[in-house]
Amino acid sequence: MEKITDKIERLLQEKLSLYQKLQSLLELEKTHVIGMDVDSLWITVSQKKTLTKQIETIRQRIISLFSETHSSLNVDTPSFSLTSLIKTLNVSSEKKAELKKIIFSIHTCKEEITQRASENKNFINEYLTIINGIFGTILDIADKKGYGHSGTMLKTSGKNCLIHAEV
Repeated sequence: MEKITDKIERLLQEKLSLYQKLQSLLELEKTHVIGMDVDSLWITVSQKKTLTKQIETIRQRIISLFSETHSSLNVDTPSFSLTSLIKTLNVSSEKKAELKKIIFSIHTCKEEITQRASENKNFINEYLTIINGIFGTILDIADKKGYGHSGTMLKTSGKNCLIHAEV
């Protein structure tokens, strides 16, 4: 049991490390948004996808380790949590406390990631609003709401176009 617990602890540490990398990527993403560096944003998106896949892989490995010791484990239930599984381990209370501390750090990091992602989304929306305003001023469009979500003009002369201007 101690070997499985050590493996779980290593995996949790690795998972925490990946979440911390994801958090720093979101900070970097914010600077790319502010600098309007689209190429770097795409690179950041790719890196975030890679990290999330790695996090999911670790999650599956942890689940499989618990499944080895708990054959009745049902990971598909909405109430599935690592904290409740840690309680079922047959190890010392000190070891359980260490694992719970790591899980708490992971949850804290996840909350910060959620907040940063929300902030970045707001930054992107603000910058897109600014860009829309710039196009509206340059093209002297009275109704700036004339663009759809795909970036095309709504209800023009029957054609889809990116920018509509009369000369």
